[in-house]
Amino acid sequence: RGPLSCHRRGPSCGALRLRADVAMDVVDGLPLIARATELKNEGNEAVKAKKYNDAVKVYERGVAVLDQADGQPMLRAEVEQMCALKGVLYSNIAQCCLSMELWRRAVDAASSALHHDDKNAKAHHRRSTAHEKLRNYQAALDDALALARLGGGPQSKEELSKRVAALREKLEAQERAKAEESEEDEADLSLVRMKERFDEVVEKYDLKDGEAAGELADWLTSGEWLVNTKRVAQRWKMEEEDAEAFLKWISKGLEFKMENAAAAAQAQMSQASPQMEM
Repeated sequence: RGPLSCHRRGPSCGALRLRADVAMDVVDGLPLIARATELKNEGNEAVKAKKYNDAVKVYERGVAVLDQADGQPMLRAEVEQMCALKGVLYSNIAQCCLSMELWRRAVDAASSALHHDDKNAKAHHRRSTAHEKLRNYQAALDDALALARLGGGPQSKEELSKRVAALREKLEAQERAKAEESEEDEADLSLVRMKERFDEVVEKYDLKDGEAAGELADWLTSGEWLVNTKRVAQRWKMEEEDAEAFLKWISKGLEFKMENAAAAAQAQMSQASPQMEM
């Protein structure tokens, strides 16, 4: 079998590609691995000192060292070492970004880590955490479930189980809120359409002086008349379809007026109620 080349884009860890030309010299990747490992350790020391920006720069230098092997024929074992080490470096960058509350950068770094090593449990955990901070609960849950399939990583099974349950609750609450918001938007749109249709009827029958609307409102509030579409159509010589639209908007306006009056009365009663001393 021919040697392998280190390349960032490809299947699995993103670094394996078979070379057909077996006569090519195989590059020794061990010095690059050794140097990148030194930089990883240096970055870890910066993290311990809470110098997260400095740590990120050092980890990125480690990635750059390993990138020098891109496209070069190498032994499989060394390529696999590089894949895993790149995954660790990017995962560490993700942790630094979490510490600095740079949630989107944390997602990007953790995704890069998983591109090179899709079994990196810490990267799944860190990306899940960042997604949760961004309120991307579905993505956070997906990573938490992937982490569970890997055995839990930095979390115990009990901790992970609780986290999965909590993320499911947050996702369900978010979906309910979106559904309610969608219903409110639809209701608002329905009112807009109702008002537009009313305006069309007013224009069509030249009722801009408002007398017809006032008279119809009096009908509705007095209770003396049976107010229906046919009666409205006869009174203002409308087509029944137009009369229905006219009646619907006036009725909705009276409904709003009554609701507002009830709310005002309730507020007034609350203000008038004596306050109990604690």
